[in-house]
Amino acid sequence: MPRLQAGERAPELESFMAGLRELRARAGEPSFRKMAAKSGAVSHATLHLTVTGRRLQPWETVREFIRACDGDEEEWHARWLGVQLALSESTPSAPPQLPAVTAVGADEPEAVSWWRSKRVVVPLAAFLVAAVAVVVVVLLPRQEEAAAPEPAGPPYPGDSSSFVGDVTIPDDTVVKPGEQFVKVWEIQNTGTVEWRNRFLRRTDLPVAPNACRTPERIPINDTLPQQHVQVTVTVSAPPTAPVDCRVYWKMVDEQDRELLPGRRPIYFSVFVRP
Repeated sequence: MPRLQAGERAPELESFMAGLRELRARAGEPSFRKMAAKSGAVSHATLHLTVTGRRLQPWETVREFIRACDGDEEEWHARWLGVQLALSESTPSAPPQLPAVTAVGADEPEAVSWWRSKRVVVPLAAFLVAAVAVVVVVLLPRQEEAAAPEPAGPPYPGDSSSFVGDVTIPDDTVVKPGEQFVKVWEIQNTGTVEWRNRFLRRTDLPVAPNACRTPERIPINDTLPQQHVQVTVTVSAPPTAPVDCRVYWKMVDEQDRELLPGRRPIYFSVFVRP
């Protein structure tokens, strides 16, 4: 593989990113903030690096990009593995080996005198400075491309949940402008920790003017491990139309601490039409 210039991406990575940009375009060019809100697992800045950074992002990040654009996860995972393999097989060339220098006195041989002459020492010093600069650039990643931190685990070991289904208002239901409706989900406590004093909190706070209006937090009834529970929220559609309204929620405690950061958010989705 030819050596890349500074700031240049490998052809395999460039092609992969171009495909991701095309996927996003086919999805209607959603903003990275909207994609992050839909994902609920990564930030908009991390998603932006997926198509602009100088290195291949972890599959967990790429997967959230694919999900936010409604892409085929299996197809893209195979493509991601191919790029990762191609990048791992390319290794940088070894730096040129410099001759060993032996300490000499005033009667040093002519060959050693030539080695220590200005004509050799000056270019050699320039080469060493350049080599150090390259190492610094390679080993110190730019701040904007620093790997995103892995999501923390739940505060309570053994805590877990599972989405069971929509009890009312299936996804993409059409509602009238200003209409009020009640959304009900059913979830299950699939862990070993009893749920007490828990809530679902909106992830898009502060709420945009043309978004559906709801309480910021809604309570979850106390739930034993393996039990099911229904969670209810009253929603007011915005007075203007057409609007596509999708609201995401994450489980929190009384101190507003997120309890299951590794889980995808629960949500409702309605189309507001006149």
